[in-house]
Amino acid sequence: MAAVLAAPLTLSLATSPTTVTAAGNKALDVLRKAALAQGEVTYSSVGTVAMREGPRLRTSTQTVFRKTGGKERIKIQAADGQMVWLRVCDGRTSWEHHPGRRQVFVRAVPPAERLRKRALFDLQMLGANYNVSLLGTETVAGRKAHRIRIGAPGPPPHIVREVWIDQAKYIELKSQGYGFDGQVAHSVTLERINLAPSFAAGTFDFTPPAGVKTHDIPSSRFVGPAAAAAQQAGFAAIPPPQAPAAFALYPDLVAVRNMHGVTVLWFQYTDGVRQFSVFERKIAPGGKEPPPGRGWARTVRVGDYHFTIVGQLSPQEFETITAGYRTLQR
Repeated sequence: MAAVLAAPLTLSLATSPTTVTAAGNKALDVLRKAALAQGEVTYSSVGTVAMREGPRLRTSTQTVFRKTGGKERIKIQAADGQMVWLRVCDGRTSWEHHPGRRQVFVRAVPPAERLRKRALFDLQMLGANYNVSLLGTETVAGRKAHRIRIGAPGPPPHIVREVWIDQAKYIELKSQGYGFDGQVAHSVTLERINLAPSFAAGTFDFTPPAGVKTHDIPSSRFVGPAAAAAQQAGFAAIPPPQAPAAFALYPDLVAVRNMHGVTVLWFQYTDGVRQFSVFERKIAPGGKEPPPGRGWARTVRVGDYHFTIVGQLSPQEFETITAGYRTLQR
């Protein structure tokens, strides 16, 4: 079985695009500077989050505290002032609190260099697959900002997202995501920003409230090239033999994780805007097979190997991936 499954690694890695640089594209250059500024600018802000739910527009208030070193505190409050979501990060650990569900998710923060590498590859894919253009300069929260539009070539062509990036600090001051109907589906707009804030002691610390359920999300025990990840996992790395058009595997970011006591290989793909993941595990003889996927997940089994595909993909895109795996059974 291992000999038959060795070939797909080359097939999937070959989908990586020709390198796209920001040279000659002012919009991509601005987005690159914004990516590099992540975690490097201290500020506080207050803004409005808007989500379209059918004919209704639901708004909430977002308060952000950010400090160099990757520290941040982001709180979202409903119109009645009730907190609906909170994320706190001290630069090493992040806590995501969902008060309504009485749950807290705890994660170790990946190294800054890994996050930067991922963001820059997203930009490379963005330039290869989308129309990225600079529309001009506008004022947001009293500051001059570059307005950038990201459009999908189609068919049919449509606007995907617009962002307003601070011209001096490269902070994202406003963003708008669009539906296929051309209407704004969700947005975040900063109304006030302070570039010289003072933070109270404990701003970036968090202790889960009494009575909530805490979920510790396991960290990857290895992240790197697929071949090295396979050695760490102890079984062959089998990325999808075929991925949907325009998607490529994040280079050298294949992860090995323990999930519910099982070793899993994690492949992550992007087209610059959308992402999907494939989780591969080897099932021991007589071992229990994971449940079938539904919603934004699909599963497929090839011999002793089981794959779970997760992402906001179309039925056709899911079928492209699962069909590729099924060819390995021939």
